[in-house]
Amino acid sequence: MLPSHESVLRHPHVLLYLIVSDTADLSVIAANLGFESPAEFPSALQSKSLPRVTLFVHAESKVDSRILQSCDGLVVALDGASGVGAKTIDAWNQAKDLTLPRHLLALNVVHGRADFDELCAIASRTMEPDLMVRYLPIDSDDELSLTGVYDILTSEIHALVEGAWITQPADPEHIALTSSAREDLFEQLAYLGLDDATLQNHQSGLPISVTKLESAWSHPDLVTITPIDDGVGEKIFETWLSMLNPNWVPTQIDGDLAIDVTQTTEYIGIALTEEMARMWGDASGQEVGQESLTTWIALQVSSQCPGLLWTHGLIPGATLRSEASTASLVAPIF
Repeated sequence: MLPSHESVLRHPHVLLYLIVSDTADLSVIAANLGFESPAEFPSALQSKSLPRVTLFVHAESKVDSRILQSCDGLVVALDGASGVGAKTIDAWNQAKDLTLPRHLLALNVVHGRADFDELCAIASRTMEPDLMVRYLPIDSDDELSLTGVYDILTSEIHALVEGAWITQPADPEHIALTSSAREDLFEQLAYLGLDDATLQNHQSGLPISVTKLESAWSHPDLVTITPIDDGVGEKIFETWLSMLNPNWVPTQIDGDLAIDVTQTTEYIGIALTEEMARMWGDASGQEVGQESLTTWIALQVSSQCPGLLWTHGLIPGATLRSEASTASLVAPIF
Protein backbone atom coordinates (compact mmCIF):
# COMPACT_ATOMS: atom_id res chain seq x y z
CA MET A 1 0.00 0.00 0.00
CA LEU A 2 1.39 3.39 -0.98
CA PRO A 3 1.79 5.99 1.78
CA SER A 4 -0.92 8.62 2.12
CA HIS A 5 -0.40 12.25 1.17
CA GLU A 6 -0.72 13.11 4.87
CA SER A 7 2.30 10.98 5.74
CA VAL A 8 4.32 12.59 2.95
CA LEU A 9 3.74 15.99 4.53
CA ARG A 10 4.49 14.76 8.05
CA HIS A 11 7.86 13.07 7.63
CA PRO A 12 10.31 15.17 5.59
CA HIS A 13 12.82 17.02 7.73
CA VAL A 14 15.97 19.00 7.10
CA LEU A 15 19.22 18.30 8.94
CA LEU A 16 21.96 20.94 9.02
CA TYR A 17 25.52 20.44 10.24
CA LEU A 18 26.60 23.43 12.34
CA ILE A 19 30.34 23.77 12.97
CA VAL A 20 31.50 26.10 15.75
CA SER A 21 34.90 26.90 17.23
CA ASP A 22 36.22 24.75 20.07
CA THR A 23 35.86 27.70 22.47
CA ALA A 24 32.34 28.72 21.42
CA ASP A 25 29.53 28.94 23.99
CA LEU A 26 26.82 26.80 22.39
CA SER A 27 24.08 28.11 24.66
CA VAL A 28 24.79 31.68 23.53
CA ILE A 29 24.80 30.69 19.86
CA ALA A 30 21.51 28.81 20.28
CA ALA A 31 19.89 31.76 22.05
CA ASN A 32 21.04 34.19 19.35
CA LEU A 33 19.51 31.93 16.68
CA GLY A 34 16.23 31.42 18.53
CA PHE A 35 16.93 27.69 18.94
CA GLU A 36 16.78 25.38 21.94
CA SER A 37 18.51 22.10 22.69
CA PRO A 38 16.94 18.96 24.20
CA ALA A 39 18.21 18.44 27.76
CA GLU A 40 19.34 14.90 26.95
CA PHE A 41 21.43 15.93 23.94
CA PRO A 42 22.40 19.62 23.86
CA SER A 43 24.14 19.38 20.46
CA ALA A 44 20.83 18.98 18.61
CA LEU A 45 19.28 22.43 18.25
CA GLN A 46 15.65 22.94 17.29
CA SER A 47 13.25 25.85 16.91
CA LYS A 48 9.52 25.93 17.63
CA SER A 49 8.99 28.08 14.55
CA LEU A 50 10.80 25.56 12.31
CA PRO A 51 9.86 22.14 13.73
CA ARG A 52 11.12 20.22 10.68
CA VAL A 53 14.65 21.67 10.93
CA THR A 54 17.39 20.30 13.19
CA LEU A 55 20.87 21.78 13.62
CA PHE A 56 23.42 19.20 14.70
CA VAL A 57 26.39 20.98 16.28
CA HIS A 58 30.03 19.90 16.38
CA ALA A 59 33.07 21.82 17.57
CA GLU A 60 35.76 22.04 14.90
CA SER A 61 37.95 19.38 16.54
CA LYS A 62 35.07 16.86 16.36
CA VAL A 63 34.02 17.40 12.73
CA ASP A 64 32.97 14.09 11.15
CA SER A 65 32.83 13.95 7.35
CA ARG A 66 30.36 11.02 7.53
CA ILE A 67 27.82 13.27 9.21
CA LEU A 68 28.50 16.18 6.87
CA GLN A 69 27.91 14.16 3.72
CA SER A 70 24.63 12.86 5.18
CA CYS A 71 23.18 16.31 5.94
CA ASP A 72 21.10 18.68 3.85
CA GLY A 73 23.36 21.69 4.33
CA LEU A 74 26.28 23.19 6.24
CA VAL A 75 26.39 26.18 8.58
CA VAL A 76 29.69 27.54 9.92
CA ALA A 77 29.83 29.96 12.85
CA LEU A 78 32.83 32.26 12.43
CA ASP A 79 34.02 33.61 15.76
CA GLY A 80 35.66 37.02 15.94
CA ALA A 81 37.60 35.78 18.96
CA SER A 82 39.09 32.66 17.34
CA GLY A 83 38.86 32.94 13.54
CA VAL A 84 38.59 29.82 11.40
CA GLY A 85 40.60 26.60 11.52
CA ALA A 86 41.87 24.18 8.88
CA LYS A 87 39.32 21.45 9.69
CA THR A 88 36.46 23.90 9.21
CA ILE A 89 37.87 25.00 5.86
CA ASP A 90 38.20 21.34 4.80
CA ALA A 91 34.58 20.68 5.78
CA TRP A 92 33.44 23.75 3.87
CA ASN A 93 35.25 22.58 0.74
CA GLN A 94 33.71 19.13 1.10
CA ALA A 95 30.24 20.67 1.35
CA LYS A 96 31.00 22.76 -1.72
CA ASP A 97 32.02 19.63 -3.66
CA LEU A 98 28.73 18.02 -2.59
CA THR A 99 26.87 21.19 -3.74
CA LEU A 100 25.24 21.49 -0.31
CA PRO A 101 23.53 24.76 0.66
CA ARG A 102 25.92 26.72 2.88
CA HIS A 103 25.60 29.66 5.26
CA LEU A 104 28.04 31.58 7.45
CA LEU A 105 27.27 33.09 10.83
CA ALA A 106 29.35 35.86 12.40
CA LEU A 107 29.57 36.15 16.18
CA ASN A 108 31.72 38.04 18.67
CA VAL A 109 32.05 40.85 16.13
CA VAL A 110 32.02 43.46 18.89
CA HIS A 111 34.26 41.89 21.53
CA GLY A 112 36.43 39.66 19.34
CA ARG A 113 39.77 40.44 17.74
CA ALA A 114 38.14 40.47 14.29
CA ASP A 115 35.12 42.63 13.50
CA PHE A 116 32.41 41.81 10.95
CA ASP A 117 34.30 43.24 7.97
CA GLU A 118 37.39 41.27 8.90
CA LEU A 119 35.40 38.04 9.27
CA CYS A 120 33.91 38.64 5.82
CA ALA A 121 37.42 39.09 4.41
CA ILE A 122 38.63 35.90 6.12
CA ALA A 123 35.66 33.94 4.78
CA SER A 124 36.15 35.26 1.24
CA ARG A 125 39.84 34.45 1.31
CA THR A 126 39.69 30.97 2.85
CA MET A 127 36.29 29.50 1.98
CA GLU A 128 33.93 31.40 -0.31
CA PRO A 129 35.41 33.83 -2.88
CA ASP A 130 31.88 34.70 -4.09
CA LEU A 131 30.52 35.44 -0.62
CA MET A 132 27.60 37.88 -0.73
CA VAL A 133 27.09 40.39 2.06
CA ARG A 134 23.64 41.92 2.44
CA TYR A 135 23.25 42.64 6.17
CA LEU A 136 25.71 44.75 8.17
CA PRO A 137 25.64 44.83 11.99
CA ILE A 138 24.75 48.08 13.76
CA ASP A 139 26.55 48.81 17.04
CA SER A 140 24.80 50.21 20.08
CA ASP A 141 25.65 53.73 21.20
CA ASP A 142 28.16 52.40 23.76
CA GLU A 143 29.62 50.02 21.12
CA LEU A 144 29.33 47.10 23.55
CA SER A 145 26.57 45.22 21.71
CA LEU A 146 24.54 45.11 18.50
CA THR A 147 21.14 46.74 18.14
CA GLY A 148 20.19 45.70 14.62
CA VAL A 149 21.27 45.25 11.03
CA TYR A 150 21.45 47.46 7.96
CA ASP A 151 20.03 45.91 4.77
CA ILE A 152 22.30 47.00 1.91
CA LEU A 153 19.85 45.77 -0.70
CA THR A 154 16.78 47.72 0.46
CA SER A 155 18.58 50.52 2.36
CA GLU A 156 16.55 49.73 5.47
CA ILE A 157 17.50 49.40 9.13
CA HIS A 158 16.06 46.55 11.18
CA ALA A 159 16.57 47.51 14.82
CA LEU A 160 15.48 46.53 18.31
CA VAL A 161 13.70 49.49 19.91
CA GLU A 162 12.22 49.16 23.41
CA GLY A 163 11.98 45.40 23.09
CA ALA A 164 10.35 45.35 19.64
CA TRP A 165 11.88 44.95 16.19
CA ILE A 166 11.14 47.79 13.79
CA THR A 167 12.07 48.51 10.19
CA GLN A 168 12.86 52.05 9.10
CA PRO A 169 14.55 53.74 6.12
CA ALA A 170 18.27 54.32 6.46
CA ASP A 171 19.56 57.85 6.80
CA PRO A 172 21.54 59.40 3.91
CA GLU A 173 24.82 58.77 5.77
CA HIS A 174 24.28 55.01 5.85
CA ILE A 175 23.35 54.95 2.18
CA ALA A 176 26.37 57.03 1.16
CA LEU A 177 28.83 54.93 3.19
CA THR A 178 27.54 51.67 1.71
CA SER A 179 27.00 52.77 -1.89
CA SER A 180 30.00 50.80 -3.17
CA ALA A 181 28.94 47.65 -1.33
CA ARG A 182 25.41 48.07 -2.66
CA GLU A 183 26.65 48.32 -6.26
CA ASP A 184 28.74 45.18 -5.78
CA LEU A 185 25.76 43.28 -4.32
CA PHE A 186 23.49 44.42 -7.17
CA GLU A 187 26.04 43.20 -9.69
CA GLN A 188 26.45 39.81 -8.02
CA LEU A 189 22.71 39.25 -7.72
CA ALA A 190 22.11 40.33 -11.31
CA TYR A 191 24.35 37.61 -12.67
CA LEU A 192 23.25 34.96 -10.19
CA GLY A 193 19.49 35.10 -10.21
CA LEU A 194 17.99 37.34 -12.91
CA ASP A 195 16.32 35.99 -16.03
CA ASP A 196 18.09 36.55 -19.36
CA ALA A 197 15.91 39.48 -20.45
CA THR A 198 16.34 41.39 -17.20
CA LEU A 199 20.07 40.68 -17.16
CA GLN A 200 20.35 42.03 -20.70
CA ASN A 201 18.56 45.20 -19.62
CA HIS A 202 20.98 45.49 -16.71
CA GLN A 203 23.98 45.11 -19.01
CA SER A 204 22.50 47.85 -21.20
CA GLY A 205 22.49 50.22 -18.24
CA LEU A 206 18.77 50.06 -17.43
CA PRO A 207 17.83 50.08 -13.73
CA ILE A 208 16.72 46.86 -12.01
CA SER A 209 13.87 46.79 -9.53
CA VAL A 210 14.86 45.87 -5.98
CA THR A 211 11.96 43.41 -5.97
CA LYS A 212 13.61 41.36 -8.72
CA LEU A 213 16.91 41.45 -6.89
CA GLU A 214 15.22 40.29 -3.69
CA SER A 215 13.84 37.33 -5.66
CA ALA A 216 17.36 36.59 -6.87
CA TRP A 217 18.47 36.54 -3.23
CA SER A 218 16.64 33.22 -2.77
CA HIS A 219 18.82 31.50 -5.41
CA PRO A 220 19.97 28.12 -3.97
CA ASP A 221 23.62 28.69 -4.92
CA LEU A 222 23.87 31.95 -3.03
CA VAL A 223 26.20 31.94 0.01
CA THR A 224 26.06 34.76 2.53
CA ILE A 225 27.09 35.69 6.07
CA THR A 226 24.76 36.80 8.86
CA PRO A 227 25.73 38.62 12.07
CA ILE A 228 23.98 36.92 15.01
CA ASP A 229 25.23 38.62 18.20
CA ASP A 230 22.40 39.80 20.47
CA GLY A 231 19.88 38.02 18.24
CA VAL A 232 20.07 40.58 15.42
CA GLY A 233 20.28 37.90 12.72
CA GLU A 234 17.69 35.44 14.04
CA LYS A 235 14.95 36.25 11.49
CA ILE A 236 17.44 36.45 8.61
CA PHE A 237 18.81 32.99 9.37
CA GLU A 238 15.31 31.64 9.93
CA THR A 239 14.26 32.87 6.49
CA TRP A 240 17.19 31.03 4.89
CA LEU A 241 16.38 27.83 6.79
CA SER A 242 12.72 28.00 5.75
CA MET A 243 13.72 27.81 2.07
CA LEU A 244 15.69 24.56 2.44
CA ASN A 245 14.46 21.16 1.33
CA PRO A 246 15.79 17.66 2.06
CA ASN A 247 18.92 17.06 0.02
CA TRP A 248 20.23 13.71 1.32
CA VAL A 249 17.31 11.32 0.78
CA PRO A 250 17.93 7.55 0.93
CA THR A 251 15.74 5.13 -1.02
CA GLN A 252 13.56 2.75 0.95
CA ILE A 253 13.39 -0.69 -0.67
CA ASP A 254 10.90 -3.35 0.38
CA GLY A 255 10.55 -6.19 -2.10
CA ASP A 256 9.69 -4.68 -5.47
CA LEU A 257 8.68 -1.34 -3.96
CA ALA A 258 11.22 1.52 -3.95
CA ILE A 259 10.30 4.96 -2.61
CA ASP A 260 12.02 8.05 -1.24
CA VAL A 261 12.35 7.60 2.52
CA THR A 262 10.53 10.92 2.98
CA GLN A 263 7.40 9.01 1.95
CA THR A 264 7.81 6.23 4.50
CA THR A 265 4.94 4.99 6.65
CA GLU A 266 7.23 3.45 9.27
CA TYR A 267 9.97 4.57 11.65
CA ILE A 268 13.19 3.82 9.81
CA GLY A 269 16.68 5.22 9.55
CA ILE A 270 20.30 4.73 8.58
CA ALA A 271 23.38 4.72 10.82
CA LEU A 272 25.77 7.59 10.10
CA THR A 273 28.37 6.77 12.75
CA GLU A 274 28.80 4.15 15.49
CA GLU A 275 26.57 6.20 17.79
CA MET A 276 24.29 8.35 15.62
CA ALA A 277 21.60 7.60 13.04
CA ARG A 278 19.40 9.72 10.85
CA MET A 279 15.72 8.73 11.13
CA TRP A 280 12.46 9.26 9.24
CA GLY A 281 8.85 8.64 10.17
CA ASP A 282 7.04 8.66 13.50
CA ALA A 283 8.85 7.02 16.42
CA SER A 284 5.67 6.44 18.49
CA GLY A 285 7.62 4.46 21.05
CA GLN A 286 8.62 1.80 18.54
CA GLU A 287 11.57 -0.47 19.33
CA VAL A 288 14.23 -0.25 16.65
CA GLY A 289 17.16 -2.46 15.84
CA GLN A 290 19.65 -3.27 13.10
CA GLU A 291 20.61 -6.36 11.13
CA SER A 292 23.81 -8.09 12.23
CA LEU A 293 24.79 -11.28 10.38
CA THR A 294 21.17 -11.66 9.16
CA THR A 295 19.86 -11.36 12.74
CA TRP A 296 17.79 -8.40 13.91
CA ILE A 297 19.18 -7.00 17.16
CA ALA A 298 17.28 -4.47 19.27
CA LEU A 299 19.08 -1.24 20.15
CA GLN A 300 19.06 0.57 23.48
CA VAL A 301 18.26 4.14 22.44
CA SER A 302 20.00 6.71 24.64
CA SER A 303 18.22 9.76 23.18
CA GLN A 304 16.39 10.90 20.10
CA CYS A 305 14.79 13.94 18.53
CA PRO A 306 12.99 14.50 15.21
CA GLY A 307 15.35 13.21 12.53
CA LEU A 308 18.10 11.87 14.81
CA LEU A 309 18.72 8.95 17.17
CA TRP A 310 21.65 8.14 19.46
CA THR A 311 22.69 4.72 20.72
CA HIS A 312 25.81 2.52 20.80
CA GLY A 313 27.15 -0.23 18.58
CA LEU A 314 25.77 1.02 15.28
CA ILE A 315 27.19 -0.23 12.01
CA PRO A 316 27.63 2.83 9.72
CA GLY A 317 25.39 2.41 6.70
CA ALA A 318 23.11 -0.14 8.37
CA THR A 319 19.33 0.25 8.28
CA LEU A 320 17.54 0.84 11.57
CA ARG A 321 13.96 -0.46 11.62
CA SER A 322 11.40 -2.37 13.66
CA GLU A 323 11.66 -6.14 13.91
CA ALA A 324 8.49 -6.58 11.83
CA SER A 325 9.80 -4.47 8.96
CA THR A 326 11.48 -5.99 5.91
CA ALA A 327 12.57 -2.67 4.40
CA SER A 328 16.12 -1.41 3.92
CA LEU A 329 17.57 1.99 3.12
CA VAL A 330 20.06 2.72 0.35
CA ALA A 331 22.05 5.95 0.75
CA PRO A 332 22.02 8.33 -2.23
CA ILE A 333 25.12 8.61 -4.38
CA PHE A 334 26.03 12.01 -5.80
